[in-house]
Amino acid sequence: MPSPHDAAEKLTLTGLEVEEIEQTGTQFEGIVVGKVLDVQPHPDADRLVVCKVDIGRDEPSQIVCGAPNVAAGQKVPVATVGSVLPAPLPDGSPFKIRKAKIRGQKSAGMICAEDELGLSDDHSGIMVLEDHYAPGTPFTEVTGSSPDFIFEIGLTPNRPDATCHLGVARDLAAVTGAALKKPLDNLPAVPRELSEETIRITDTDKCHRYVGIIMRGVSIGESPQWLKQHLASIGLRPLNNVVDITNFVLHELGQPLHAFDLEKLAGAKIDVRSFPGETKFTTLDDVERTVPAGSLFICDGEKPVALAGVMGGVNSEISGETTDLLIESAWFEPVGIRKTSRALGLQTDSSYRFERGVDPSITRDAALRCAELILELCGGTIEGISDVHPVKTNPLTVPLRYDRLNTLLGTSIAPETVIGILNRLEFSTQEKSSDPLVWDCTVPAFRPDVTTEIDLIEEVARIYDYNNIPDPERITIANPEPVPFSEQFREKVRQAAVSAGLKEIYTNSLLPERFMDALGGPVVVVPTLNPITKDQALLRTQLMFGFLRSSAYNFNRGAAGVRFFEIGNIFRRENEGGTWIEGIHEATHLHIGVAGNIHTEHWKEPTRPFDLFDLKALVESVLTRLGILEKTAWKKTGDHLELVTAHVGDGDEAIIGSIFQVDETWKKNTEVEAAAFSAELNIGLLEQIAGKAAGSVYHPVSRFPSFEFDLALVVDKPVAAGDMMTAMKRTAGSKLVNIEVFDVFEGGSLEKHQKSIAFRLTFQDNSKTLTIKDVDPVIQKILKQLGSTFSAELRS
Repeated sequence: MPSPHDAAEKLTLTGLEVEEIEQTGTQFEGIVVGKVLDVQPHPDADRLVVCKVDIGRDEPSQIVCGAPNVAAGQKVPVATVGSVLPAPLPDGSPFKIRKAKIRGQKSAGMICAEDELGLSDDHSGIMVLEDHYAPGTPFTEVTGSSPDFIFEIGLTPNRPDATCHLGVARDLAAVTGAALKKPLDNLPAVPRELSEETIRITDTDKCHRYVGIIMRGVSIGESPQWLKQHLASIGLRPLNNVVDITNFVLHELGQPLHAFDLEKLAGAKIDVRSFPGETKFTTLDDVERTVPAGSLFICDGEKPVALAGVMGGVNSEISGETTDLLIESAWFEPVGIRKTSRALGLQTDSSYRFERGVDPSITRDAALRCAELILELCGGTIEGISDVHPVKTNPLTVPLRYDRLNTLLGTSIAPETVIGILNRLEFSTQEKSSDPLVWDCTVPAFRPDVTTEIDLIEEVARIYDYNNIPDPERITIANPEPVPFSEQFREKVRQAAVSAGLKEIYTNSLLPERFMDALGGPVVVVPTLNPITKDQALLRTQLMFGFLRSSAYNFNRGAAGVRFFEIGNIFRRENEGGTWIEGIHEATHLHIGVAGNIHTEHWKEPTRPFDLFDLKALVESVLTRLGILEKTAWKKTGDHLELVTAHVGDGDEAIIGSIFQVDETWKKNTEVEAAAFSAELNIGLLEQIAGKAAGSVYHPVSRFPSFEFDLALVVDKPVAAGDMMTAMKRTAGSKLVNIEVFDVFEGGSLEKHQKSIAFRLTFQDNSKTLTIKDVDPVIQKILKQLGSTFSAELRS
């Protein structure tokens, strides 16, 4: 067998990444069994005693001890003079035992507690051993201990078979060629099958198999040292021999088990079922939980006694008075266990494995393995077994082409090597055809992740060792697929936003449940079926929430102002149709948001906060870089909302998005105190406009001068200058190259409901110098249009 570090490397190369190696165990050199012959109070210390201890030598040793539980007649572990304890001193230096005087009394050795021997964290008193050990017996014979290594393996979700020692050993045996030893060779014989009434599965869609073994005359007590040590080495706290055995088999075979006190099961029966409504249930951790409807329970003749696949109940737990047991081993449907576990926020070793899928073929053997150890360590007898299996799992057969395997891997692996690897992984193979060579491979039930030929090829490759695959002499580079225009445009939008001075953020598409009404209510909002938390319960209908949360995060860390953008998807319910799923509309949006100060205080100018027009300028900057600003226009709707509109083919006007100041409610809910402004644009509509645009065209600088004309127009106060400018551009044609507002006036001779807006119009022609005769007809046309649309009049 390889060394521990070589084994770790081989496991990592097979896909079972060994993240840490911890050395444990020791030879316990110089530590022996001692018998306490006499205990006397220390003459000068109230909390110390002076012990005479027989350690198998000619004379007993005198040892000063401070443990409260030391007593004459006990068998105890004794570290003799010169020995080094496995547990180091607090500063990390070795704890070497020396002859000493403790408060004036000689002490030659040390009676040890479990933590001092590195066996557990228990320091409540000295470790008391079973009485049959003779004084002087090496402590290694008590523990069966020797130096060992613990591998901490980072598992991927697709390898449920590797959540146990047998699964890891299978991979290691396959890659090294060593024989795999399974602990299933001496399973006990069962005298009879239990009656059909003993176990019933009501919800067969959620429980495909349930095995129960009834045992009687069992003695509940402390586990032997080897079992406690095995559990402690993987971070489990020993409880009692029966519970410890179920935990041991779980980690050994990967099959979760549970032991019920048979006397606490009404009618000594089991019914596997769910309930249509919420159910109150107190689990083994003594917590009363509200279990959601549809969750699977293990019930007796009257009541629930366990939350299937997650945790047992206090009403059927093993106690010191238990003598009769029902051992449970089952296969539960993974999705249901995952939902229940997530809903309750309760993940256990059992639910972790059931969620990923356990081996349905080992259910009975695992129960018998548990019964074997209980017979050995707890006594008792097996009364009978019941194996209810309403839904059978048919083995999957996947064809594997030999030529395809070598072509894909770039290898020349011999057929017998391929078969050997698959067989060591417990895939059975049968030749389907010889020319070309094809095998039918039967996938073992413990590998639900293997479903296609490429999965089989990966199995061969990882055991063959990727390092053994030769580097190719030449490679073929395929021409990449052309990037779709939508992806190109999205990247162009991203670059335009960055060029405008914005920073990109990525935020969660799931929003808190409390924002349901603010987002439009159940008619609009899409909730998640099984939220991880209440703060991630709704699919977002807009991107503003992520911007506000990111702003708050930055403000809390000293930022004076933020200018962010995000490209992401939003989701809304709709009555008919749907983007990908019926009834759900999904669209990609661009969000631009600013908050706080546009710049910090400077000697040349004071601090100034962002306003709505700063955001408008940023949006226009992005649209300019996209080459579509001229295809858009602004319209004011209401007091705060600005809509961006555009002509998207055939003269139809479509709303691209809006800009507005964030209201105080949203700011309070996201802990933003500064003024914040939000813009959200539909990238799909921007893409349509860009797709129809001619693109960037070079125009030479005109050789002819421009002609400027000023117009002062009187309109009602609600009329927006932007709407008037849009109308002027549409009316004037190509010779009007620029419009600016240079004055706004109210009062004086004007009516209270009126205002005067002064525009500067710039005209230019690339073929001649314009005069007033050329411009005047255009001006008259503009005045007529503005008069009819906005009731505008020339200011006298």
